[in-house]
Amino acid sequence: MYDAIVAGAGPAGNLAAFRLSAMGHRVVVLDRRHVIGDKLCTGIIGAECARRFPPDQAHIHRETCGATFVSPSGKRYPITRSEPQAFVIDRVAYVDSVARDAIGAGATYKLGVEVTGIDVSGQGVVVQTSGESGQERHQAQVLVIASGFGSNLLSKVGLRAGGPRDYMLGSQAEVAVEGLKDTEVYLGQEVAPGSFGWLVPNGNSRALVGVVSRGKLNGHMGRLLSSLQRDGRIGRVTKEPTRWGIPLKPLPKTYADRVLVVGDAAGLAKPTTGGGIYYALLSGEMAAETVDDALSAEDYSARRLKRYERKWRATFGRELRVGYYARVLYEAMGDAQIERLLDRFASREVQDELLNSGDFSFDWHSRVILKSVSHKDLRPLITSFGPIVTGLLLRLIRPGS
Repeated sequence: MYDAIVAGAGPAGNLAAFRLSAMGHRVVVLDRRHVIGDKLCTGIIGAECARRFPPDQAHIHRETCGATFVSPSGKRYPITRSEPQAFVIDRVAYVDSVARDAIGAGATYKLGVEVTGIDVSGQGVVVQTSGESGQERHQAQVLVIASGFGSNLLSKVGLRAGGPRDYMLGSQAEVAVEGLKDTEVYLGQEVAPGSFGWLVPNGNSRALVGVVSRGKLNGHMGRLLSSLQRDGRIGRVTKEPTRWGIPLKPLPKTYADRVLVVGDAAGLAKPTTGGGIYYALLSGEMAAETVDDALSAEDYSARRLKRYERKWRATFGRELRVGYYARVLYEAMGDAQIERLLDRFASREVQDELLNSGDFSFDWHSRVILKSVSHKDLRPLITSFGPIVTGLLLRLIRPGS
């Protein structure tokens, strides 16, 4: 019998496996994919994430001090800081390196296997899998579900997913570029309804182009690619667009008897940008600490494992709440309003007060969001957009957000 089964070899699952194995526990990681870390992602991590979970220097494509925001009308606004705020990394190599650390610490990895059944009882957790070697049965004291957004494993353990609108759809392609140095963010309903598109250089004369939205993406990706090619920003498409889902809200409950849910499977991604690597790693670490505690106490009840949810809520629960309401507020704005807001936000005075203060962080958005919507130049502008937008603003800034 294993001490823990980890279903999913993404950043959260790999880090949980590494930490638990390093503590001396027997761990097996199951994943349906054959290539660890092979998931659609822009591969951007913040400076704090890079300090806490350092990538190998060979896995860093470039560092970035800011980005250029392109308004719905096409006006360009460079917004930068003097120090690096984020790093564009090789996401596959980064996540794979955590798995290699886990294997080095003693974890067992079984790739190319599909979880077909889960049975939780007072005696433990039994996970059945199907793969090239046939049917297999794995038994452990605890199961960590790290199988990504929309995981069908939740219903197998009596947990439910969020609501039908609590996610976004993203689409991303790889393209050839020349001379692109910084990330570009494209705004407007024609780019992505209520959201944004991006152009991110990732080294070797390649870049990632993508869009993400809670609304339907009907030709938006194709139009953005065509527009960037027409303007000479990009060359040919080297990898065709692929879609994926991004959670906007955490699960109502991320634990059960002998079960914890981490990363995207738990809905732990930034609602503002959709980025999930840092919170996934943090949740994997917290899950390992909680499982270690449960194993020491030989208590695998939901009451004991609830400590995991308390940990992540205390650490970044507020970030998820504020980020979600900030997204809803942005989604309520039209192009003309976005144009005016961006023009005011990008002014030198506002940038000095907001972006060059200690409140700005790529990894933690809530402080700068709340400071922005309360700013003496921005709040009156936002409230001038009408009662619907004003109501959403008040919901965002209410105490306890």
